[in-house]
Amino acid sequence: MTRDVVIAGASFAGLAVARELPDRALLLDPVDVGEGQTSACGAPLGVLAALGALGSVQQVHEHLVIHTPDREVRWPVPEPFCTFEYRACCRAALAGSGAPVVRAAARGHRRTVALTSAGDVPARVLVDCTGWRAALAGGASEAPRPGSHPAPRGRPILYFGLEADVPAPFAPGLHFYFWPDVAPDGYAWAFPAGRTTRVGLLSYRARSRLGPALAAFLDRLGMPSGPLHGGFLRGGLHPPVVDGVFTVGDAAGQCLPLSGEGIRSAVLAGQVCGRLIGRALDGRLTLEDARARYSAFVRAQRRRYRVLRWATVAVLTLPARALGALAACVARPGVLRTFMSHYLGMFAPKPGWE
Repeated sequence: MTRDVVIAGASFAGLAVARELPDRALLLDPVDVGEGQTSACGAPLGVLAALGALGSVQQVHEHLVIHTPDREVRWPVPEPFCTFEYRACCRAALAGSGAPVVRAAARGHRRTVALTSAGDVPARVLVDCTGWRAALAGGASEAPRPGSHPAPRGRPILYFGLEADVPAPFAPGLHFYFWPDVAPDGYAWAFPAGRTTRVGLLSYRARSRLGPALAAFLDRLGMPSGPLHGGFLRGGLHPPVVDGVFTVGDAAGQCLPLSGEGIRSAVLAGQVCGRLIGRALDGRLTLEDARARYSAFVRAQRRRYRVLRWATVAVLTLPARALGALAACVARPGVLRTFMSHYLGMFAPKPGWE
């Protein structure tokens, strides 16, 4: 039986797409929805509202706190951020989608047929939300169709993060530590989540052996360890449509430079993607129009994305004292307002975009 839409990947991006296509999508994922957490689970409160998952919020935060070796700087945020429970968030989002879920791993596609560990699944539209490996779009079993983007070649831009769920509270705010002796090629963080705190390290150069450094950071904070999780994050804004397959979230490199934030961009891009597909299924657009509009929406993020890439370079190259001075400069109300408007504007659809 041919489905309207098959979405590979049932985390933030896939669930956001499915919620825009009530009762029209089938989700594929090799694990149960809400299992296999890799994210630090921090995002603007509005993102949780968009997923219908405000009940999963553990703590609301009004400030970002930037730590460098010689100073601490507080940035008030124009909209509240929150930390939330991953499983509860995903299951609430799924409940509002009406989408059935099949336990299967994507292994590529053949035109509009998803090739999976559970067999072939034909559909009118395919969407890849499988994360940095882009398992559905990146595994075409035949040459791309004329006029279509092929899958990106070569090694993608990757970050790597490792996090411990620590059974101890922490001072309010989302804390970012730019301490070169702890995270020489990235940053460390501490995100309070009620009675627990998520403490982790991010490497912009995708170093994956971060366990000893994370243990040393926890010791420096005077905190115990806890269960670990983590994974790769994909950046670089790869083509949002590959051989006719829509790609969303890390599968399209939509993880943001500098912060490594991927939840907000995945949800916002997923909403746009899902709405355009819905309009195509209803006959108000052709599928080619939907693909072109989604591609144009993603291309419009490139300038803002480029600014954050340069900010990442600054973190990697500037002395720690200079980073502290820069953080204090950005904390000035006018400068911070401009920066946060730029940052939070990424992947936010403009009025009338449809």
